[in-house]
Amino acid sequence: MKPFKLAALTPPAWVATVEHDPTALLSDHAHCELKAAATAQALLLKHRTNTPLVAELSAMAAEEMEHFRQAVELLHLLGGTLGPVEVNEYAERLLADSGPTRGDSLLDRLLIAGLIELRSLERFHLLAEGLHDERLAALYRALVPSESGHQALFDRLARNLFDARLVAKRQTELLEIEARCAREAAPGPRVHSGWATL
Repeated sequence: MKPFKLAALTPPAWVATVEHDPTALLSDHAHCELKAAATAQALLLKHRTNTPLVAELSAMAAEEMEHFRQAVELLHLLGGTLGPVEVNEYAERLLADSGPTRGDSLLDRLLIAGLIELRSLERFHLLAEGLHDERLAALYRALVPSESGHQALFDRLARNLFDARLVAKRQTELLEIEARCAREAAPGPRVHSGWATL
């Protein structure tokens, strides 16, 4: 697996903990895509006068909705249905734990969105390489390139809008917080479930 600039990497054994319930995994994944599209749309509205930024964020939102469609299509094919919206413990804790040291809220919003995309990208690689169900593995292989592009977009936006030293300093702080949140999230068949018990 390719290296990721994360403070803690998910152990490959995590795949086995989510593989036993593929429909729950896909339902959670679908909801993650909806939330990612909403994040892109909110940023788009906030920076609506920046034409190039609007174009990039609208393209990202459209891609996230296409990923939602693909996840739901496979979910239905496997006999599952889209479950209700559930709190993403990992993302909620990441936002909460980063709050006390937060400086600029927009910088944190961009960097946290980028970190969530990066963790998702790492998980998609693990799923693509480790899942036994080829239909599931193929889905995650297909999503890797655009997920990588979304992570890079948030990183680029942060560096375009803020001083590079400030971005690097805050990113280092957030990487440590993110690692703890990822490790300690509850286990289960979710894209951002934890692995502390593995």
